[in-house]
Amino acid sequence: MSTAATETHRNRRPGRIHVTTVRRMQRITPRMVRLTLGGDDLSEFSSNGSDQHVALYFYEPGVELPRPFTTDAARALLPTAKPRLRRYTIRDHRPELHEVDMDFVLHGPDQLASGWAETVRPGDEVIWFGPSPAYPVAPATDWTLLLGDETALPAIGAILEELPPGHRVLAAVEVADRAEEQPLPTRADATVTWLHRHDRDHGELLREHAIALQLPDGRGRVWGGAERGVMRELRHHFVHARGLDRADTHLTAYWTQGETQDSEV
Repeated sequence: MSTAATETHRNRRPGRIHVTTVRRMQRITPRMVRLTLGGDDLSEFSSNGSDQHVALYFYEPGVELPRPFTTDAARALLPTAKPRLRRYTIRDHRPELHEVDMDFVLHGPDQLASGWAETVRPGDEVIWFGPSPAYPVAPATDWTLLLGDETALPAIGAILEELPPGHRVLAAVEVADRAEEQPLPTRADATVTWLHRHDRDHGELLREHAIALQLPDGRGRVWGGAERGVMRELRHHFVHARGLDRADTHLTAYWTQGETQDSEV
């Protein structure tokens, strides 16, 4: 069961600290793993739906956390113990089971969050803050365009699941190769195009495909998530070359070439 955020007010519930444990792990593709996190702490979790994200907290080894560990406790600890943060989308929320799923692209063991995701085991504790506000799913437009690389796949999947039946959707996802494709169930009238990067630079195929797209008639909106420079170029393209209203273009930098999220904390 996936919770849908179809009313505007449901997309802005405030976040807080959640202390959970890993319940299950599932390899979705060769380069993506899904972690199911759960616990009684999620009995009061308020989902914002669609592309909502949370910030995972990674404290240095040896840091003793007060119990219960709350948002106020984390704030009080900041002068002596500041966590490193990594942001991830909630792929699914099953409130009746007190569970959420998060998908991790496996970049290698030397990367903070993806390296952790490769070695974590059921029962391990996971602390995170969220959720963030989310993209309103109820469309006020005739069609929706979804663009992203593998880092945006969890959000694209969540948005597709929540869009209403019959809504026209074009989606383009750039991944490493065919093995990284995954099912994206939806009730919408969706056409999904997989772009296999192989040896090309990240974002090149996505940028070329988006610029060459023939868009449906009527008023449309664009959601996207990928490398910062690619999103900047596509935002300029859709607003200035295609004439879309800036309010209908939601293109987010999911990562920045040459930087980590530590640069943003």
